[in-house]
Amino acid sequence: MAKKVTVIKAAKAQKHTQEERRLKVCGYARVSTGSQAQATSYTAQVEYYTEKIESNPLWEFAGVYADEGISGTNVKHRDEFQMMISDCEDGNIDLILTKSITRFARNTVECIQTIRKLKEIGVGIYFEKENINTLSEKSELFITILASVAQGESENISSNNRWAIQKRFQDGTYIISTPAYGYGKDEDGNLVIIESEAETVRWIYESYLNGMGVYVIAKALNQKGIPTIRGAEKWQDGVIQDILKNPIYEGDMLQQRTYTETRFPFVRRVNNGQRNQYLIKDSHPPIVTHEEAEAVRNLMAYRVDVLHMNKSDYTKRYLFSGRIICGECGRTFRRQKIYIGKPYEKIIWTCSGHVEDKERCCLKAIREDVLHRAFTDMWNKLYTNQGTILEPLLKELTELVAARQDSEEIRQLDKEIKDISGQSQILNQVMRKGYMDSALFMESSSKLGWQLTECRRKKTLLTRKLRRTKEIVRTEQLIQLIAEQDGLMEEFDEQLFKMTAEKIVVSKEHDITFCLYNGLKLTERGGGQDAVAHANRL
Repeated sequence: MAKKVTVIKAAKAQKHTQEERRLKVCGYARVSTGSQAQATSYTAQVEYYTEKIESNPLWEFAGVYADEGISGTNVKHRDEFQMMISDCEDGNIDLILTKSITRFARNTVECIQTIRKLKEIGVGIYFEKENINTLSEKSELFITILASVAQGESENISSNNRWAIQKRFQDGTYIISTPAYGYGKDEDGNLVIIESEAETVRWIYESYLNGMGVYVIAKALNQKGIPTIRGAEKWQDGVIQDILKNPIYEGDMLQQRTYTETRFPFVRRVNNGQRNQYLIKDSHPPIVTHEEAEAVRNLMAYRVDVLHMNKSDYTKRYLFSGRIICGECGRTFRRQKIYIGKPYEKIIWTCSGHVEDKERCCLKAIREDVLHRAFTDMWNKLYTNQGTILEPLLKELTELVAARQDSEEIRQLDKEIKDISGQSQILNQVMRKGYMDSALFMESSSKLGWQLTECRRKKTLLTRKLRRTKEIVRTEQLIQLIAEQDGLMEEFDEQLFKMTAEKIVVSKEHDITFCLYNGLKLTERGGGQDAVAHANRL
């Protein structure tokens, strides 16, 4: 017997007495070079979006964001772009108008990530050339394809540029765009010495050969008020080291000291043998002699091989290196020795900010033996009171995760994700066998892709709420370490410190807070003297 179906007609939309909320719309424009033609295009785009938005009665003008002379391969270096995204997150923008996907981004991954990020907060992007609004279900597939094409275009351009530069390296005809500190360029592009900067370079070489380290040299230049390279805020020890290593100052040109990766996001890296380098001997006037440069290289090698002063390992040279944080200015502490050679020689740790400027940071140095004693006291109190600190904490964390109602939602989302993935596989099989029209396939595939993205987004949000497992594991490890101890710690245990403490924060009053890996903060008052430890869970 056929079932009787009654159609209940949809209610007519009620007329709104209030005026519908106007969309806050902005425009985004970008040109990738600083030429006159592109500058004209840049101005025209700004004027175009301003007029277009303001002329629409349903739109509220939210400004025009425009990056001039910036490449689109990486969004990190586009200030206006980042400001626009921030304004979207603050609720100041509902819709972004832009010319095309190539103007928005030429990196497929970052393009899709940005689009999805904005979709999550209800902000759409309308690409005029492609006639795509990212808030529609069909947009994801088309944008992925078009963004991939745009990325391929950028990769081809980058590949051609690399080939041309490589050829000029081999021919010796490459002209550097920005000369090193101490040099300028004449009308023909040849390097010429800038004497005022060259005096500083000679002083750096002379000081290093006389025993000064790169950190001390940088500090001295800052104190003298010597202008820095390309207007930087202050001299850094890494800059000094680069000057000492660069053969350009002895008149030799070493080309391709850095290189750009062949894939997105085209990151520039120091060439440590990954690419060919090209050395041109005596290519320009020297600032220092070959003998001075050779002496500097020998001294550097001696310091690395004999004194183990390799820059890359320096921050990990001592147990507390990079782990002690100033509670006043947030800088890390540096290791120093006082009363050297005397029976009461001591090792102290001093805030880097205090060393540079005592007025900006007034936190005084702290002795290393005080840190040792504070950790020993803290550990012994934790050992004695584990039953009132660690075990209740572990129980609370475990119950918190188990009691989450979100866990059931995540299981449901996992089931939906699995079902959608299965539907997608079936759809692909049907398409391969020729049982479906290509247009219908693209529409269905795009819809499934959109549903899959939504499920994964919801799961990500719920999973963030449940990320307590790391704290649970670390707390269990801490309890196990205590169980393995025979009794109270009599002397500072370096290995135990490495396994339990992530960092140390020292306050103005020299209260020492040990931030443990499981999220506990344990404080020794006044540097461990008459201290009472207390715990605060992060």
